[in-house]
Amino acid sequence: MSLVILGTMTAVALHAQNVATPSAGAANVESGTSDYVTIGSRVPYYVQTDPVIQAMTDAGTMKQSIFRWFVTTAADVTIPGIGILKYDGTAATQYDAFRNVQAGTGYYDNEISIVWSTGQGFAAGTQYKVKVAEKSVTLSSTIQGCEDATPEELNVFVLARPTVAFDGTEGGGCGINPGTDFYVPLTVTGLGNWEVTYTVSYNGGAAGAPQTYTLNLAAPAVTDATVIAESTTPRTAAGTPTSGTDGLRVSLPAGQYGYYDVTITNITDRISRKSQDALAAQGAAGSYRIYVVPTPTTSPIQHLKNL
Repeated sequence: MSLVILGTMTAVALHAQNVATPSAGAANVESGTSDYVTIGSRVPYYVQTDPVIQAMTDAGTMKQSIFRWFVTTAADVTIPGIGILKYDGTAATQYDAFRNVQAGTGYYDNEISIVWSTGQGFAAGTQYKVKVAEKSVTLSSTIQGCEDATPEELNVFVLARPTVAFDGTEGGGCGINPGTDFYVPLTVTGLGNWEVTYTVSYNGGAAGAPQTYTLNLAAPAVTDATVIAESTTPRTAAGTPTSGTDGLRVSLPAGQYGYYDVTITNITDRISRKSQDALAAQGAAGSYRIYVVPTPTTSPIQHLKNL
C-alpha cells in the first residue's frame, strides 16, 4: 500500500465506497516520502486497496476495506480532531469495524482530502505526517478483520503562502516606447513558478481585464531540510529599470504615450496551486505607474522679424 497525493484537475461525484482508481492522477509529491502544501489549502490523498483483499472483495468473500486516516506531528504525536473530507470537499463517511456507517470511528474510504488550515490547528513553516492503515472487513457480524500494524505515512511540510510586492512605485520615462514590453520590478516569496494576476489602467481610466503572467524568475531548488526557509526567502524579480526581464511583463500598446497604472490582484506558486479549492486572492499593496514619454524632435531655429 502506498500513499499518494492526487492531482487537482478532475471533478468527481460523491463516493459512497472505496475508489478503485484515484479521482485524479497521482501528482505533485515532491519526493517518494514528502509533500509540500500551502497553509489553507485542501489536498486529496489516496491509497490503493491491498490486492489480495481487493480480489476477495471482487469475489464476494470479503467486504470492502476501511482505512484509518490520521495526522501526526513530525514527532509522531497524533493530532486529535482533524476533519477528514471526501475528494470533493464534503464530509467523509466513517465506518465501524463491519463497515456500517458510524460517526467518530476514524475509519474512512481509501480516498480523502485534508484542509491544511490554521482553523484545524496547522501552522505555516511546520512539518506534519499523514498516516493511513488499511483494515480488512469480513462478511461476519462478529468476527473483525485485520488492520495493518505499520501505517503508511507521508511527510507534509506546510508552507506560507507566496507573496509579492512592487519594488518602487513608478518607472519608465524617456526611452520607453509604445509597442514594447516593460518589466515591472518585484520582490516575491514562495517556491515558483510564480503566476501573477494583474490589471492595467491607462491615463487614469478604468482598469482593463485581469491578465496572468508567469515570471521568468527561476524557482529555487529545495530539499526537506531547506524548504521551509526557502519558501519565505525574498527574491528579486528584476525589471526594466535594471534591464531585467524577471519582473512582471506589461505590453505597452502601440501609439499610446502617457502613463499606465499596474495593480497586482493575486500571486500563486506551484505549491499553492495544488489546492483543490482556490485560495483567497492575495496581491500587492499599492500600484506601480509606468511613464511612456515621447522624445521630442526639436524644430529648426527661425530668425524672427524685428518689431
